[in-house]
Amino acid sequence: MTPKTQLLSLSAVVLASALSAAAAPAEAQAFNCRRASEPAERAICANARLGGLDQRMSRLYAKLMARLDRDDQRDGLRDYQMRFLSSRDSCGRDVSCIKGAYLDQIDVLASRLRYAENGWDQ
Repeated sequence: MTPKTQLLSLSAVVLASALSAAAAPAEAQAFNCRRASEPAERAICANARLGGLDQRMSRLYAKLMARLDRDDQRDGLRDYQMRFLSSRDSCGRDVSCIKGAYLDQIDVLASRLRYAENGWDQ
Protein backbone atom coordinates (compact mmCIF):
# COMPACT_ATOMS: atom_id res chain seq x y z
CA MET A 1 0.00 0.00 0.00
CA THR A 2 1.44 3.38 -0.95
CA PRO A 3 1.58 6.24 1.55
CA LYS A 4 -1.11 8.05 -0.45
CA THR A 5 -3.41 4.98 -0.31
CA GLN A 6 -2.76 4.61 3.41
CA LEU A 7 -3.63 8.26 3.97
CA LEU A 8 -6.85 7.92 1.97
CA SER A 9 -7.80 4.77 3.90
CA LEU A 10 -7.10 6.49 7.21
CA SER A 11 -9.11 9.53 6.12
CA ALA A 12 -12.04 7.31 5.21
CA VAL A 13 -11.94 5.63 8.62
CA VAL A 14 -11.76 8.96 10.42
CA LEU A 15 -14.65 10.36 8.37
CA ALA A 16 -16.77 7.25 8.99
CA SER A 17 -16.04 7.46 12.73
CA ALA A 18 -16.94 11.14 12.82
CA LEU A 19 -20.19 10.56 10.97
CA SER A 20 -21.03 7.65 13.24
CA ALA A 21 -20.34 9.73 16.34
CA ALA A 22 -22.44 12.58 15.02
CA ALA A 23 -25.37 10.24 14.49
CA ALA A 24 -24.99 8.46 17.84
CA PRO A 25 -26.59 10.96 20.26
CA ALA A 26 -30.08 10.30 18.96
CA GLU A 27 -29.79 6.75 20.25
CA ALA A 28 -27.18 7.19 22.95
CA GLN A 29 -29.55 6.43 25.82
CA ALA A 30 -29.62 2.92 27.19
CA PHE A 31 -33.34 2.39 26.64
CA ASN A 32 -35.54 2.24 23.55
CA CYS A 33 -36.96 5.69 22.81
CA ARG A 34 -39.82 4.15 20.84
CA ARG A 35 -41.05 2.72 24.14
CA ALA A 36 -40.39 5.83 26.24
CA SER A 37 -43.49 6.33 28.35
CA GLU A 38 -42.39 8.65 31.13
CA PRO A 39 -41.97 12.38 30.46
CA ALA A 40 -38.39 12.12 31.76
CA GLU A 41 -37.63 9.33 29.28
CA ARG A 42 -39.02 11.41 26.42
CA ALA A 43 -36.89 14.37 27.56
CA ILE A 44 -33.81 12.11 27.57
CA CYS A 45 -34.60 10.92 24.06
CA ALA A 46 -34.91 14.52 22.87
CA ASN A 47 -31.64 15.68 24.46
CA ALA A 48 -28.27 14.30 23.31
CA ARG A 49 -26.53 15.34 26.56
CA LEU A 50 -29.08 13.49 28.70
CA GLY A 51 -28.88 10.48 26.38
CA GLY A 52 -25.12 10.40 26.87
CA LEU A 53 -25.49 10.64 30.64
CA ASP A 54 -27.99 7.78 30.58
CA GLN A 55 -25.60 5.64 28.57
CA ARG A 56 -22.68 6.47 30.87
CA MET A 57 -24.73 5.67 33.97
CA SER A 58 -25.92 2.40 32.43
CA ARG A 59 -22.36 1.31 31.64
CA LEU A 60 -21.24 2.05 35.21
CA TYR A 61 -24.25 0.17 36.61
CA ALA A 62 -23.48 -2.88 34.44
CA LYS A 63 -19.78 -2.84 35.34
CA LEU A 64 -20.56 -2.56 39.04
CA MET A 65 -23.20 -5.28 38.88
CA ALA A 66 -20.65 -7.60 37.22
CA ARG A 67 -18.11 -6.85 39.98
CA LEU A 68 -20.37 -7.66 42.91
CA ASP A 69 -19.83 -11.11 44.35
CA ARG A 70 -22.87 -11.65 46.53
CA ASP A 71 -26.58 -11.82 45.73
CA ASP A 72 -27.41 -9.40 48.53
CA GLN A 73 -25.02 -6.84 47.03
CA ARG A 74 -26.59 -7.21 43.58
CA ASP A 75 -30.10 -7.01 45.07
CA GLY A 76 -29.12 -3.87 46.96
CA LEU A 77 -27.75 -2.28 43.80
CA ARG A 78 -30.92 -3.16 41.87
CA ASP A 79 -33.04 -1.57 44.61
CA TYR A 80 -30.82 1.51 44.63
CA GLN A 81 -31.11 1.79 40.84
CA MET A 82 -34.90 1.51 41.02
CA ARG A 83 -34.96 4.37 43.54
CA PHE A 84 -32.79 6.41 41.19
CA LEU A 85 -35.15 5.75 38.27
CA SER A 86 -38.12 6.78 40.40
CA SER A 87 -36.32 9.96 41.44
CA ARG A 88 -35.31 10.71 37.85
CA ASP A 89 -38.84 10.16 36.61
CA SER A 90 -40.19 12.53 39.26
CA CYS A 91 -38.31 15.29 37.40
CA GLY A 92 -40.84 15.11 34.59
CA ARG A 93 -39.46 16.96 31.57
CA ASP A 94 -37.20 19.25 33.66
CA VAL A 95 -33.86 18.81 31.90
CA SER A 96 -31.86 20.43 34.71
CA CYS A 97 -33.42 18.12 37.31
CA ILE A 98 -32.82 15.03 35.16
CA LYS A 99 -29.22 16.07 34.51
CA GLY A 100 -28.62 16.53 38.25
CA ALA A 101 -30.11 13.13 39.03
CA TYR A 102 -27.82 11.48 36.47
CA LEU A 103 -24.71 13.31 37.66
CA ASP A 104 -25.42 12.27 41.25
CA GLN A 105 -26.04 8.65 40.26
CA ILE A 106 -22.93 8.55 38.10
CA ASP A 107 -20.83 9.83 41.02
CA VAL A 108 -22.26 7.21 43.39
CA LEU A 109 -21.85 4.33 40.94
CA ALA A 110 -18.30 5.38 40.00
CA SER A 111 -17.35 5.57 43.67
CA ARG A 112 -18.84 2.16 44.42
CA LEU A 113 -17.11 0.70 41.37
CA ARG A 114 -13.75 2.00 42.59
CA TYR A 115 -14.37 0.27 45.92
CA ALA A 116 -15.36 -2.97 44.18
CA GLU A 117 -12.35 -2.89 41.86
CA ASN A 118 -10.00 -2.40 44.81
CA GLY A 119 -11.51 -5.35 46.65
CA TRP A 120 -12.92 -3.29 49.47
CA ASP A 121 -16.06 -4.64 51.08
CA GLN A 122 -19.32 -3.19 49.78
